[in-house]
Amino acid sequence: METKSKKSQDSYYPFVLDTSPGFFLDMFFSRLFKHIKFDKIVAEELKRMSRDGTVVYACKYKSHLDYLLLHYLFRKSRLPFPGIAFALNMSLVLPLSRLFRVIKFYLSYFFKHGSLPNPFSTGFYKKAIRDGVSSHVCLVDPEDFTRHFVHAEDDHIHFLIETQMSMDRPIFIVPQLILYKVAPEKDNPNFFDILFGFNEKPGLIRKIGLFLRYHRKAFIDFGRPLNLKDYLEAQPSNRSAEDMAYEVRQMLIESIDNQKRVVLGPVMKSRQQLKELVLKEDDVIKSISKIGDGSPRKLKQTRKKADEYFDEIAADFNITYVQFFDIALTWLWKKIFEGVDVDEEGLALVRKSARSCPVVYVPSHKSHVDYLVLNHLLYRHHMHVPRVAAGKNLSFWPMGYIFRKSGAFFVRRTFKGARLYLEVFSSYIKILLKEGHPLEFFIEGGRSRSGKLILPKIGFLSILLKAYRDGYCENLMFIPTSIIYDRVLEEKSYLKEIGGGEKEKESFRQVLKTRQLLKRKYGKIYIRFGRPISLRRYLEREKEHGLSVQKKLANCLVRSINRVTMITPLALVAIAILTKHRRGFYMHELLSTAETIIAFLKKYEIPMATTLVDFEKAVQDTIALLINWKMINFLEDVDGAETFYYVDEEKKAKLEYYKNSIIHWFISHAFVAVSLLTGTEEVKTGAEIIADYGFLKNLFKNEFAFEEEKEDREEIEKILSYFLDASFISYNHTDDGYKLARLGFDKLIIWAALTKTFLESYWIVAQTLIRRKEKEKQKGDILKIMNTQGQQFYKLGLIDHMEAISKISFENAERFINKNILRGRNISEEKRKKAWDNLSRLSRRLYKFSHYRTLD
Repeated sequence: METKSKKSQDSYYPFVLDTSPGFFLDMFFSRLFKHIKFDKIVAEELKRMSRDGTVVYACKYKSHLDYLLLHYLFRKSRLPFPGIAFALNMSLVLPLSRLFRVIKFYLSYFFKHGSLPNPFSTGFYKKAIRDGVSSHVCLVDPEDFTRHFVHAEDDHIHFLIETQMSMDRPIFIVPQLILYKVAPEKDNPNFFDILFGFNEKPGLIRKIGLFLRYHRKAFIDFGRPLNLKDYLEAQPSNRSAEDMAYEVRQMLIESIDNQKRVVLGPVMKSRQQLKELVLKEDDVIKSISKIGDGSPRKLKQTRKKADEYFDEIAADFNITYVQFFDIALTWLWKKIFEGVDVDEEGLALVRKSARSCPVVYVPSHKSHVDYLVLNHLLYRHHMHVPRVAAGKNLSFWPMGYIFRKSGAFFVRRTFKGARLYLEVFSSYIKILLKEGHPLEFFIEGGRSRSGKLILPKIGFLSILLKAYRDGYCENLMFIPTSIIYDRVLEEKSYLKEIGGGEKEKESFRQVLKTRQLLKRKYGKIYIRFGRPISLRRYLEREKEHGLSVQKKLANCLVRSINRVTMITPLALVAIAILTKHRRGFYMHELLSTAETIIAFLKKYEIPMATTLVDFEKAVQDTIALLINWKMINFLEDVDGAETFYYVDEEKKAKLEYYKNSIIHWFISHAFVAVSLLTGTEEVKTGAEIIADYGFLKNLFKNEFAFEEEKEDREEIEKILSYFLDASFISYNHTDDGYKLARLGFDKLIIWAALTKTFLESYWIVAQTLIRRKEKEKQKGDILKIMNTQGQQFYKLGLIDHMEAISKISFENAERFINKNILRGRNISEEKRKKAWDNLSRLSRRLYKFSHYRTLD
């Protein structure tokens, strides 16, 4: 860049700063600007644009400080830095020798021409742009407007358009935003705003104050670059340069404003203002009138109830609380985690999406930490924190108050019997969207106790779709987000609940107990963002309406989360141990199994933690960690032979959680593996495999969100092709089927065993219902009976896995059997007998599938 600058700048102007301002000023700027950050992802893009054309940075308002900041940081980072500042006199920071030459040049020019040099008329600006010198322009400049409007001279954008018309290389105009204080704009200004200028355009005193106070947190952000050449080629030939200049200026200003909204959020209305907007919504008014039924007293009571509902629901956002959380959580994560692994490219895509419309974050829900870590991440990356839909169980004092101040709004688990509450809640969501607030909700409804994603709940999603269709926003961008932990904090309580224990109610006492966590390390947190889903485009593609499209979109969101869920070292080890080495293993055996799994992951390009690049070291480190956590024990041979490792039976349920967190990547292959390993026939035909696959997929439709893009036959062919390539099976032309190779007996169990706990759970439920079919029991009682029955089956050796005794799987299995097999109680005796016969057949088939063949 500097060689270009020197080549083109053969005159001396006070707005040219193409080199270092001098040793002492350079040291001063280094101390002043060293903490200021910018998005490193744009660096390569800026370099590319500089190679292909000329980069022009565009800010909204004129500011010497902003220009110096951008110039210094980009020069130090070896990026295209603005060597020319249109309409900014930088004399005060020029080296003295350079300043004397500038003065000499101006005096010489004045005595020779009778006027000061105009860089437009002398051709200096045009030559610099054509030579590829990066520059800096201001979009809202009173002096520039006066020069253009009154004196009929070219404004900066108009000049750039005319220059682009005369050159082949493109001019890239990059909108820039420099923020010092990351706080939302208020709807009502105060006295200091009037006296010292608004945050949007602060006065000199306020600007200096903001910089001195917040320069360590200042941030440079960039909007979408405008390729001026492409823009001109898309315009009609008869369009005037002046019209285009006006449009380009407005486009750039809008881009900066949109980027500012991404960081600061929309202009903030007070909670009282939001309350008035919500409670005066037509649907709320109609609901109040209907419940009031013309009675003044009842109307008054209903209005009061609506007011109370709003207070129960609404957030009361205050940036101070977010800033407090920033400090507290930064300290906390360092105490209990080893870091947060973030997908920077995915985050950049989220930022880009947030410029165009409100975004709705849809994270997986494994822990109470989810919303804390995600919002903290967004705040740390200079994005406005969303309003989070939190369960009413979290509204306990004092955390409820703090969460509300940090942007959480609270929702009941069910709206049943509370029509007015539903209308107030729906109207609140509509107003948030209308105001442009980002939102966050957990589509699973609650935290996953089993490790895998819970099938989606569509209640909140329905409200969002209705708000969009009612015109409260032009579009919505859903951001599927996977949050994975090396180890979850709630591990112990989840195991208790899965085993049939009652969920402990959230309280301040629980918060105090978390101090025990500070003594432990829970590994890393991995956050990955799926490709944003535009609601408008999704609905244009889908022809269904109502409940059907809501369910399809919900499943689409769950699958999108699954697609970006990473394989962590602990999850890999958990699968290897629980499928192939339940009784114990030597390290070389575990590494062999892990190698087979890694080959599968690479084949399908499944995302993995970077530590798995050296998977042997990752496995060994994970085993050492599990020993430290007392989840794995070992026996050292007295003769110095290889160490034998094993997992106590009661600890296997902990590994089950982490296995389930990635089971969706394997489940389709697991169904085919189960089919190949079961039955007495030596050759399994394609038709038999398809039948088994269809049965298992239908059986577990309450457990997994299956991909819908491919037909079952197509998916099975792909799976069989993989098993053939891996030499697990061979194709028998004579019998037109597939035969297990010896390697297949050894390796296919890795996939087949993933289904075993679920198959055994469903078999326990089927057997329990068969044995008690004549007795009517309440739901709570029947779950306890299933638990006891499972314990007996395990002691008798009828099931192999204690993890099969799972309240969650029992509930899913009972729901499936009642809906698809028994089909209710009000049926004829003949149909009832047939239903119980079908259940008996199901039980036998489940037992067969859970007792597949192995090398043993």
